[in-house]
Amino acid sequence: MYQRQRQAFDRSLVEKLYDKHARDILRYIRRYIYSNEDADDILVEVFLAAMESQTLPDLKIEEQFAWLQRVAHNKVADYQRKVTRYSAVALDEMLDSPYDADLITPEKELVQREDVELLRSHLSVLPELQQQVLQLRFGDGLRTKEIASRLDKSDGAIRSLLLRSLNLLRDLYTTQNKERING
Repeated sequence: MYQRQRQAFDRSLVEKLYDKHARDILRYIRRYIYSNEDADDILVEVFLAAMESQTLPDLKIEEQFAWLQRVAHNKVADYQRKVTRYSAVALDEMLDSPYDADLITPEKELVQREDVELLRSHLSVLPELQQQVLQLRFGDGLRTKEIASRLDKSDGAIRSLLLRSLNLLRDLYTTQNKERING
């Protein structure tokens, strides 16, 4: 019971921090990441890390903002390392590769199908609005501003909804993994 109360407190804390600091954190991220979509994704990762943090609720208000800035800095550095380490290849070029036949084995295809079915079942548990926001963001590749205009909501509301939706999906996967291990 205490853990659920603590989790509810942490979520409300993160939502408050998001409402208060998301714009500043995003501005920082965009100084270094030129793709709006990638910057938005990094912002979501920062606040997912905030939701998972055990120490964030115990920090003072100014320390919480500094913590968010440090996480954003680290996420930007990780992104830049990944981008410089792996060269980008156009999808069309990759699909025309002579090694395509070697990449897809029956086992891999089966695992991919199972993963997709699992994702679908977890998504079906979410409220319709959350499903729609996830579809527009990750399925259609729309930015949060575009989703907000389509759904006649504020950008902040969509970001918050996206963050809650991803957190709920993560919880569903975590619960299932624990059940699989224990049962």
